[in-house]
Amino acid sequence: MMWPGMQLFDQLFGRREQRWFENGALGARPGKFHGFAISDGRRIPVLGTTVSREGVAFVCPKQLAETELSFTFQLRQRTIPSRVHVDQCDAMQAPERVVHRYFCSFTAIAADDWDAVVRYVENKPEPKHVEFQKKTDDEFRALPSVVQNAIVEALVRAKRLNQPAPGTVPLIRMVAGSVRDLGQGRTSQDVLIHSRVKIEDAMLSYDTRFRVLSSQRVELIA
Repeated sequence: MMWPGMQLFDQLFGRREQRWFENGALGARPGKFHGFAISDGRRIPVLGTTVSREGVAFVCPKQLAETELSFTFQLRQRTIPSRVHVDQCDAMQAPERVVHRYFCSFTAIAADDWDAVVRYVENKPEPKHVEFQKKTDDEFRALPSVVQNAIVEALVRAKRLNQPAPGTVPLIRMVAGSVRDLGQGRTSQDVLIHSRVKIEDAMLSYDTRFRVLSSQRVELIA
């Protein structure tokens, strides 16, 4: 049972979301893959162990000093550059030496690369190169770019989303409601946006409702 005061606190300040690698978290796929991190200006080879929609886990023979890393890895036949935040690091005893296990969350990744991560995690085949398929989790990017930008800017202003880096997809999910007829050729659609913002080492999540009008105007509901 959650007390009303706690619900109000969550609405005002956000709730701490279970991190993707913590016990009971769903949606991760274990399996070895190759990658490298850039640390102290040098390329450090690592062995990936797990991939999720939110991030990656890997082991490294040395301890990395940075908490924000450029991380490039390979899934199937695709090389994926990204930026990650180190959420947790553990020292492990391997047969011949101590290695370091890292759990990281994506902070920047190109849209097409993130789609490839999702397909890998969900064990879905890669689309044929000559075919275009609408992605079931691509509802947000199906919106006009003007609407996408308005929603992202509103979330950033409200401190419910970190400013996405240029050319990357914002780490948000959308649930779209039905389209309503307002008459005279006008329509509206309510959408629920689930966003996350990283503050120091904590990940906070928010649910925000918007109304998208056929004129491409966006209204914040709650």
